[in-house]
Amino acid sequence: MTSILVILLLVILIAALGFLLLRSQRESQALSVENARLVAEVEHERERGASVSEARRADEARLQATLENLANRIVEERGTALSEQHRQRLDGLLEPFRLQLDSFRQRVDEVHRSDTELSARLLEQVRQLQELNHQVSDEANNLARAIKGESKKQGDWGELIVERLFEASGLVKGREYTVQESDRTGDGRLVRPDFMVRLPGEKAVVVDAKVSLTAYERWCGEENEARRSEALREHVQSVRRHVAELERKDYAALRGNRTLDFVIMCIPLEPAYQAAMQADPSLFYDLAGRNVVVTGPATLMITLRLIAQIWRRENENRNAELIADKAGRIYDQVVLVAEAMTDARRKLSGVSESFELAMKRLTEGRGNLAGRAEEIRRLGAKVSKKLPQELMGNEQLTIDNEM
Repeated sequence: MTSILVILLLVILIAALGFLLLRSQRESQALSVENARLVAEVEHERERGASVSEARRADEARLQATLENLANRIVEERGTALSEQHRQRLDGLLEPFRLQLDSFRQRVDEVHRSDTELSARLLEQVRQLQELNHQVSDEANNLARAIKGESKKQGDWGELIVERLFEASGLVKGREYTVQESDRTGDGRLVRPDFMVRLPGEKAVVVDAKVSLTAYERWCGEENEARRSEALREHVQSVRRHVAELERKDYAALRGNRTLDFVIMCIPLEPAYQAAMQADPSLFYDLAGRNVVVTGPATLMITLRLIAQIWRRENENRNAELIADKAGRIYDQVVLVAEAMTDARRKLSGVSESFELAMKRLTEGRGNLAGRAEEIRRLGAKVSKKLPQELMGNEQLTIDNEM
């Protein structure tokens, strides 16, 4: 019994061992299969990982290239934008300088043009000054020759100076003054005053140029005081001799005693005139008492200007009188025209009344002339024209009613 149990236990034990061994084999096989599967998966994963790594590297390369291109483009665009911004900013900074440069250039051009014009004007003025200098030199030489030369040359030079004063005074030659016009005195003597200045009211005054500068020239150039005093006395005596000469010509008797009772004697060199007046203060009054007024160029110019002003006032007064006379004549003509227009209106009013009466007789009332004439035409009279319709307004109704 015990042996059977032992055998049974052994059998059970062997069976259990066999089951365990079989299960172990099965598990080992399963593990082997699983291991092989896992190995295959690992290999597959390794292969896939290798391909993924290759693709990743390719993607990374593409990404890197893309990033590089993008970076380059960004850098380029940013550089362009920065360049444009810098250019705009630089333009903004340089614009004031450009404007100032343009303004400066314009100013330089204006200054250059102004300098050119100024240089041209200066050259012209220098040329005129040179010509004036030559003219003054020539006149100074002529004056020196006249002073040192003959009395006739001195007289011609003096008349030329006085004539220039007349030209600058505003007086008109031939109308308000004459030069060396021949005339006769009351006793029939023929004289030719240097200048005859006409005055309003048929009056005139004689202006004579007297030059005797020989003694004056010696006085200016003499250094010895005694000889200077002697030359100055001779200069005063020369002026008195010229006055006496004018008295003998009796210019006051010209033009039927229309000239003033004094003569103006002009010494054309102002310093010579002043020297004579200062050397002998009584000279002016002595000569004025002899109906001769001695003047220098300055005083003569003032006198001529006053005469020119008198003539302007005289002409204005004459023009005012002419205007008043013409205005009076125009007013008289206006009165005549007004009277004629009034008479015409009165006559036209009478004509209008007569016309209205004739029209009434022609067109208004039963049996008026226009109606009778139209009735004759309707009865068959041969006519070539018809009365105007506006004359037949009411008469047409009257005729139609009668018919």
